[in-house]
Amino acid sequence: MPAVAPRHSIAVVYAGLFFGIGVYLPFFPVWLTGRDFSASMIGFALAVPMAVRLATMPLGGLLADRTGRPRATLIGYALATACCFVGVVLAPDAALMLVALGLAASFWQPSLPVLDAYTVARRAEGLVDYGRVRLWGSLSFIAGNLASGLVLRVFPADALIWMIVAGSLVAAFAACALQPDARPLPEPARPRGAASARARLPRALRIGIAAAALVQGSHALLYAFGSIQWREAGLSDTAIGGLWAVGVLAEVVLFRSGTRITALIGAERLLLAGGLAGLARFGAMALDPPVVLLPFLQVLHAGTFGCTYLGTVELVARLAPAGRGAATQAMAAWAVAIVMTGATLASGPLWQALGPLAFAASALMAGGGAVLALLAYADRPQPQSAGSGG
Repeated sequence: MPAVAPRHSIAVVYAGLFFGIGVYLPFFPVWLTGRDFSASMIGFALAVPMAVRLATMPLGGLLADRTGRPRATLIGYALATACCFVGVVLAPDAALMLVALGLAASFWQPSLPVLDAYTVARRAEGLVDYGRVRLWGSLSFIAGNLASGLVLRVFPADALIWMIVAGSLVAAFAACALQPDARPLPEPARPRGAASARARLPRALRIGIAAAALVQGSHALLYAFGSIQWREAGLSDTAIGGLWAVGVLAEVVLFRSGTRITALIGAERLLLAGGLAGLARFGAMALDPPVVLLPFLQVLHAGTFGCTYLGTVELVARLAPAGRGAATQAMAAWAVAIVMTGATLASGPLWQALGPLAFAASALMAGGGAVLALLAYADRPQPQSAGSGG
């Protein structure tokens, strides 16, 4: 019997990982601006770690499945992430900083699908409620948003990177309290190669992953230039952190009831809800709405990110081949990374050419995801399995 209840240790690992993300997403572009990066260079810098993780993310999930040691994998990834971000802040020039950032992403991003798969496995054992442990990641994301805005009022911008390092170290130490690693189970003989692995995934799962990738990728412009736009509109760093927190707080409310909601409406319709929310959210942002409307648009993050995230995790949990949960979660995250990388690379030129009107492209991506979600629903295996929870 572990000294720390599984739900507590898992929640703290989520909290450590997402605290760093809560610092990185809204304020890393601001940090890059302080280093005299142009809009195009900011888009390029944000795309570098995304491109790197295209190769490393599937391997990260596969490693956890093949070794049967998700705890050791999570500890190693978190410690390596902390070390790489130390390199980011201490790098003497932009080129070395981008190298350190790419290395950080190769460990940081694969941690999340491995942790999701581990948590879903504990849910199947009746030890945790996925939505209620995952929400601590979202709450920590909010803490990172708010803390970053406050820190920037007092300390130099480099303090943001040290906050990411601290979050990764918390995740590493919390992972030490997870249940002991299981021994890897022998796997039946199977054809080798990526093509055969893809062929084993049901068609509905492949379509659903593509839908999730489009909806999540529609956030790229917001992540790259949202904080910069709001700064130019006259908002303080504290207010910007508050706007990000509003969106994630709405996500937390969703996750709090994630198990019931997923069981009620199912994974495919969650993906559809995410796409429709993105169509509305980013369509409105393309019109450069007044500041007073921004909190209401941020609430739609519960749909664009939260519904899409829950729908993806549930779809994979329901349809992934036996013994390949972490690898399939990683494959879904990999698909999101591919779309996010392309959208982030395009975000700089789009923003320079169109300004806020560039969000129309984000709205179109989310709408495409909604269409694919409908196709996934139509193609779902019959009879449809009852949702097993968020």
